[in-house]
Amino acid sequence: MIAVVESAAIRFSDTFRPCMWPSVRWTAYAYFKRLFLGWSVMEASPKIVMMACFYLAMKVEEFYVTIDEFVANLKSGTPEQNTTRILGLEPEIMRALRYQITIHSPFRPFEGHLVEMKARMLLLNFNVEAIREPADQFFRKALLSDVMLMYPPSQIALAALKYGLDSLVEFFFSFDCKSPDVLNEFLQKLMGVEDDWKGMHGDALHTIEKLIIRLTDIISVVNNGPKPLTAAEHASIQARTEDWASLNLALEERRQSRPGYAKKEEPVDSDDE
Repeated sequence: MIAVVESAAIRFSDTFRPCMWPSVRWTAYAYFKRLFLGWSVMEASPKIVMMACFYLAMKVEEFYVTIDEFVANLKSGTPEQNTTRILGLEPEIMRALRYQITIHSPFRPFEGHLVEMKARMLLLNFNVEAIREPADQFFRKALLSDVMLMYPPSQIALAALKYGLDSLVEFFFSFDCKSPDVLNEFLQKLMGVEDDWKGMHGDALHTIEKLIIRLTDIISVVNNGPKPLTAAEHASIQARTEDWASLNLALEERRQSRPGYAKKEEPVDSDDE
């Protein structure tokens, strides 16, 4: 269920209006993943928790959207019910996160690396901006993995840079240049150890080697994460969700028919997109 909601949330953020910042989406996923380290899907609807995480992330990242504008993007439930549940969950989410709601995303470090590469490596035979598209795909895939819980954002940003360089490997080969060489040279320039003719920077060069191995591990975690659901898998899960909703409704009707039942407002637990 968690994987289904995370996959659907990417589509939700893609179609959200006004257009959502990447940092907002990253922050929302960080909240969601941290919450369900301790919560169970039996305790709270993952869908409504994800929506509440998105709304809280918008506040933290200063992406101003009113609650009315936010719930207008939701396809299930009434605006009143969605508003009540999202605003009601906010204090619980912040309490569960121990009010540690500042999230450092990898996007600013990545932009900094691109600027540094343009400034320090003037003889490259390719456009550095070509790295951006595959790197964006990497960040998107990273949302479905646990990489943000395992590695610091600065290293995730470097991994995105390596992923982008690796994705352009055929282009590099045409100029007799390999992506690991480009990354290694960039890291040496970044750390100021590109000239080691006296062997004075052995420790720094060893650190760079270990860092490149770490970046390879990060890319492996992202590539081996949960795969997006196929249309058939999504339809099957949706059908089972509808069956469960029907059963839950029947049980609720039986409960309401019992003497002494006090009717309460029904929560919106639908996981329809």
